Amino acid sequence: MSSDFPSTSADAIGSIASLFLANPVTLYETRARRLRTLAEREPSLRAYLLFVAQIVEVQHLLSRRDDGSPMPTTTLHVDGVTPPLSMARLLQDRFWQESLTTLLATLMPYVPESVQPVLGRLKKLDAVQRTAAAHALFDNDTTLTGSDGAPFFWAALSLTAMQRIARSKIVIAEKSDVAHHLCPLCGNAPIASVVHPDGLRYLHCRLCESEWHVVRALCSNCDSSRDIDYWSLENQFPAVKAESCGDCHSYLKILYQKDDKEVDAVADDLASLALDARLEDEGFSRSSINPFLFPSP
Repeated sequence: MSSDFPSTSADAIGSIASLFLANPVTLYETRARRLRTLAEREPSLRAYLLFVAQIVEVQHLLSRRDDGSPMPTTTLHVDGVTPPLSMARLLQDRFWQESLTTLLATLMPYVPESVQPVLGRLKKLDAVQRTAAAHALFDNDTTLTGSDGAPFFWAALSLTAMQRIARSKIVIAEKSDVAHHLCPLCGNAPIASVVHPDGLRYLHCRLCESEWHVVRALCSNCDSSRDIDYWSLENQFPAVKAESCGDCHSYLKILYQKDDKEVDAVADDLASLALDARLEDEGFSRSSINPFLFPSP
């Protein structure tokens, strides 16, 4: 929801906010609630949506526990060229590994019995192995984590990224151009586009959960405006569409808050997998992945 993303700056257009930052506590709380609501609407995905809701609820718990932690504060300069929260910088923090350890331990009693060996395998990885696995995940490589273990790793990384940003002073260069297909803060790809109630489109980062403004009717993958089409399953998902590009043959979901103010980039993307299947049947490939649906190695 847009109310969870306080504006940090306005771009040269005037009143258009160029960047919104996520509040981890409120974001995880509303996301878990949304996942449970969607689980009741989509019986075929109910078990998985509830499983993801459990992970998000632990993220919410950890985000609240960390309020008094000694995580360092810093200044992040956004220039539209080099993301200030780089992969190397994020992985230098010990906090993401601590978050992963706590997340795995907290989830163990609640996950299905078939998932417990996955958590056990991840728990045995040492710090060096975890760092190597995280590096690989940034390139969508799940060889070291397995596709079944990747969401847990990413949940800890994402939480740490959001907490770092929440504790940082964000300075946006006066002439910076944040209208780009990768996150200006951490350099990751978006999960989806979100059209706010005012009609402005923002891309939602899959890692740090920030949102940055990009004009509509431009491909979020290649910036083309020549052959953009919109696809939907309106009766099933009235607030969710897929935006496809005939030039690069990619697509990404686009969520409309005016049609449903509760839409969530992660939750609604997972619940609308039927729309992904339709686009893939039409020959399009998704330009980014949902962090709870990493591909198999």
